[in-house]
Amino acid sequence: MTLRVALVRTSLVLNTLLVLYLCITWIFPTPSLHSLSARDLVYLSYPAAVHSQPKGIDVLDRLKHRKIESEPVLSAPIPLDQPLGTVQRNNGIKDVSLHDRMTPEHLPKQPEAVNGDGNIKSAVTEYGALQIDPPDLPPESLEHKMFPDLKECTTRPLRPFFKQRGDYWVLENYLPATMAFRCDESITFSTHGDYTFLDNLGPVASRWQGPVSVAVYASGDDFEASIKTILYLRDCWSEDIKKYVTFHFFFHSHHMPNKIPSTEELLKRNIQCEQVTPRWFNVTTYRQHKNLMYPVNLARNIARQAVQTYFVVSSDMELYPSINFIPEFFRMLKRPDVSNTTNPRVFVFSKFEVQKNAPVPETKEELLKMLRKREAIHFHTFLCPPCHFGPMFHKWPKYPVNPGLSVFHVGKRTASYQKWEPTYVGTNKEPLDDERLSWEGMSDKMTQMYILCVRDYEFHILDNAFLVHRPGIKRLHSDPVREKFVAKQNFFIAHKIFPEYRIIFGVREGCTL
Repeated sequence: MTLRVALVRTSLVLNTLLVLYLCITWIFPTPSLHSLSARDLVYLSYPAAVHSQPKGIDVLDRLKHRKIESEPVLSAPIPLDQPLGTVQRNNGIKDVSLHDRMTPEHLPKQPEAVNGDGNIKSAVTEYGALQIDPPDLPPESLEHKMFPDLKECTTRPLRPFFKQRGDYWVLENYLPATMAFRCDESITFSTHGDYTFLDNLGPVASRWQGPVSVAVYASGDDFEASIKTILYLRDCWSEDIKKYVTFHFFFHSHHMPNKIPSTEELLKRNIQCEQVTPRWFNVTTYRQHKNLMYPVNLARNIARQAVQTYFVVSSDMELYPSINFIPEFFRMLKRPDVSNTTNPRVFVFSKFEVQKNAPVPETKEELLKMLRKREAIHFHTFLCPPCHFGPMFHKWPKYPVNPGLSVFHVGKRTASYQKWEPTYVGTNKEPLDDERLSWEGMSDKMTQMYILCVRDYEFHILDNAFLVHRPGIKRLHSDPVREKFVAKQNFFIAHKIFPEYRIIFGVREGCTL
């Protein structure tokens, strides 16, 4: 009985102590990371840095944004039967699917991660990133109104992956850029071509200063020629190409290359710049020799769908962008929307051409001077004015040049602009181009434009952003061979594609193919 009584009394005492402890912790809770301010988190994460600061200097004020370039992944292509790695959400935690490739958010032991507008977003420690939420966007901002999912986007892994697309093989991320980006921090310039056009990537990358996605058509012997050209451009031509440009190869299954080296093998090649100068001018390509059609819309879609970023521009490689576009675009998103509607919209570049020996302007001020001297003209003035003269195009040069970036005019692709082919900033929510159409047959962008029209898209024409074609004014000339392809493709669009689109996407007054 004595032992039993002792056990009961001991149990009562322990239960009383437990209840007392729970009451104390409920009344006086221990602060959690979620309840601490951004400044407290930095102080907890970097005590040594805090105590080492001069008096009067706050450690939080010393955290600056810096992109750190990493070496590319040296990994063999992923087999078809191996699934892609898990891509984690953009929540400040290192994305393991990027392997050892760094983004500004993934820097080890660097308390320097901020978002694009200069506000601190996360403090990176050796254990990962402590999330520090930025201030909420103003409810009237363009980003808050039209792109509320921007900060919740998913960053795609930048690693080699082989896949089939109809009759074509696609080698996605075959030669990746050395710099990776979070999906919400930049805009990708997506483009395409064969290896004879790749020298255009020098001015494109240096002006864009952001990710560039390129689909390279490389059938048969063009495959090895493309590799040699790209490695030379990366190591000997332009550091910006190596840093920003990711190359995706594709080729028809009936025109396979003799060998496909792994990405790891290619990146280990030692290029002797003084001894090796690949030819890409005045050459006859495998495609030309075999009279292969160029699948332009397939190329556009491959480059566009492989991007890492939320926003993307799908453009021709010979169109060079004006400078400082990316930071100014993100600043514009923080300001109120100029439109009173919630219609879907894209943001349009005006396009121009310059004389053959003229410099390519970088700013609107430079472009206006060249327009006054007739050294520059509107794009395709002598080739296809209805294709590129958009709404209010004649007033764009007269619009005042103000700092930053804003919307000059909101237009629609109707009435006299039914053949308009704008180049714009959009997302991968926009419809794809019809992959049944070829470059030789022309009118290849009209199908996507019809869908945008039917869905009542707004075209927000930007005031200080533009594209300039590689120097040289294009003029119309007779090409009997191509005219046959054009007639055939126009018939196919009118009698096959248009009836399909009317059923699938519907009709709207003023919209036509």
